[in-house]
Amino acid sequence: MIRTFKEFLKKPRIVAEVGQSHGGSITKVFKIIDKLSEIGVDVVKFQTHLAYFESTIEENFRQGFNFKHKSRIDYWRDHEFDKKQWIKISNYCRKKNILFATSPFSIEAYEMLKNLKPLFWKIGSGEFFSEDLINKIVSDRQNIVISTGLSKWSEINKKISFFKRKKINFVILQCTTKYPSLEKDIGINIIDELLKKKCFAGLSDHSGSIYPSLLALAKNVSLIEVHVIDNKKKNQPDASSSLDYDQIRLLLNARDKFFIMNSLKVNKDNVAKKLFKSKILFTKSASLKEKKPKGYIIKKKDIIFKKPGSGYGYRDYGKIVGKRLRNNLKENILIKKKHLV
Repeated sequence: MIRTFKEFLKKPRIVAEVGQSHGGSITKVFKIIDKLSEIGVDVVKFQTHLAYFESTIEENFRQGFNFKHKSRIDYWRDHEFDKKQWIKISNYCRKKNILFATSPFSIEAYEMLKNLKPLFWKIGSGEFFSEDLINKIVSDRQNIVISTGLSKWSEINKKISFFKRKKINFVILQCTTKYPSLEKDIGINIIDELLKKKCFAGLSDHSGSIYPSLLALAKNVSLIEVHVIDNKKKNQPDASSSLDYDQIRLLLNARDKFFIMNSLKVNKDNVAKKLFKSKILFTKSASLKEKKPKGYIIKKKDIIFKKPGSGYGYRDYGKIVGKRLRNNLKENILIKKKHLV
């Protein structure tokens, strides 16, 4: 089990955001953890909502989704877990050898769970602006992963400077707070700019596709966060913005392949030496276009190059042209030194 943030960031990590796909059922949570552990996800991440400390009756639902609850605060209440349940969830993650993380949406939520000591705390795009919550986490010297889905560059730069000044370990994620996010809104160029700031950077993606994550992985980012759901056809929040288990598998496989390709440097000269036998197989050598008799003086127009590359090459005309044949030579035989006078 990974124990330090430094160790955690030695390779790109895939974080599976459960969101509200558990429907408030701890039994469903355990089933999700089972599946994500089986697949090999690095981190299973939850959201810790305490409705009383987070919401009011004036909070609106996202448009385009028909909730059974009368208000958003009722919805959050229906998806809350108490401290004992969160301890069970955290312990179950440990049992399944998968890291537990969560996004607290209030100081009270953070205080309730901080003794669980997750490797990092995820700050969502909305909580990016919750200075009291962030200041509390920073004062406790906790590791932070933070999304920027609603932030301007001036706000992002200020946050990066703050974390660096406080000497806090952090990963900053490009994010677009749209559900789902379209390809034109992903903002891979933002990742390029974040990486220039000499900090760990990544992507929090809501596209429902693996393609943005693949492109981010090709840039050797530190972390990818994606929402996960067991069935994308379900009438649930974020269903269209989430990856199903098969997509997660593909993403993890790609992550491992990309990591190898990004990490291992290839020495072109050494590879060429090792492939010398293949070079002979794939390249060509000088041959005659047609049969010529003993004593014939070879002209440049007589030569054609054919496989394999074990004879005279393209730079060896001077060793062939003007030479006399020692014996008759057929057209389907490579010209060799022994054939020439």
